[in-house]
Amino acid sequence: ERAVRDACSNAIILRPSVLFGPNDAFLRTLDAITRLPLIPLFGRGDTKLQPVHVDDVAMAVLHAMDDPAAAGQIFELGGAATDRYREILALVLAARGRKRWLLPVPFMLWHLLAAIAACLPSPPLTRDQVLLMRDDNVVGPDAMGFEALGIAPRNVSAVLTECLG
Repeated sequence: ERAVRDACSNAIILRPSVLFGPNDAFLRTLDAITRLPLIPLFGRGDTKLQPVHVDDVAMAVLHAMDDPAAAGQIFELGGAATDRYREILALVLAARGRKRWLLPVPFMLWHLLAAIAACLPSPPLTRDQVLLMRDDNVVGPDAMGFEALGIAPRNVSAVLTECLG
C-alpha cells in the first residue's frame, strides 16, 4: 500500500476480507475438509472471519471508481456477518447434511505441519495460511466499507448452497 501511495497518492485502496463465490477456493476447501470423519480446527476455531462475496467486491470496485469522493480513500470490505471459523464449518456441514466432530488443534502443531508440508511440490498447507488463521479477519470498527459505497454485502449463509453447487 505504501508503494501504491508513493506512486499515486489518490489511489483507492480496497482491503477485502476472505473472498467467497461459486467454485471458489475458500468454500471448496471447507467442503472438502467436511468430508473428513474428524475436522481439525485452527486452535479452537474461534478466529473471526467476515467472508465477502466476490461479486460484492467487484461492485465496490465499480462504485469506488465512479465516486470522486473515493479518491485516496481506503475501504475495508467484509461480508454482512462476522462468524467464527468453526461456525462457517458448521454452515457447510449443515448445507451438505453432514455431522462431524470438530477437533481443536493448537497453532504450534499447525506451524509444524506447515513446515513439513513446505517440502512438498504443492503443499496443502502453508505457513502464511496458518498465520492468517491466527488473527481475526474483520473490518475495523471505524473503517469505511461497503456502506460508504452504497452497497449491502451478502451474508455467506444466504448464498452458501448456490456457491457450493
